[in-house]
Amino acid sequence: MVKSRLFITLVTASVLAVALVMAGCHGNRPDGVYTDTTGHLSLEFRGGKAYLNMGGMADPEGTPYDVNGDKITIHYPPDGMLAGYSVITINSDGTLQGAMGILRKK
Repeated sequence: MVKSRLFITLVTASVLAVALVMAGCHGNRPDGVYTDTTGHLSLEFRGGKAYLNMGGMADPEGTPYDVNGDKITIHYPPDGMLAGYSVITINSDGTLQGAMGILRKK
């Protein structure tokens, strides 16, 4: 009886540890709409793409992005006008910071 209780405790602890590690791996991924203080600039993350809307000029197709630690890299063409906006930092409070300023989740 003691061995089976110990086994159940070990299995439960292992499952919990794996769940926490998995949650930690995906916890920094952006999701939803982030906007600046004016509301004229928004950046939406969905389906593995980033959708930028600057003052009515939108990216309807979206652009793929990657997350590495606290950095988001949006894969805008390097010779395009958005190349300077391609790297964004995820701050500890969940806001995003880059060349376009600080964006907060809507």
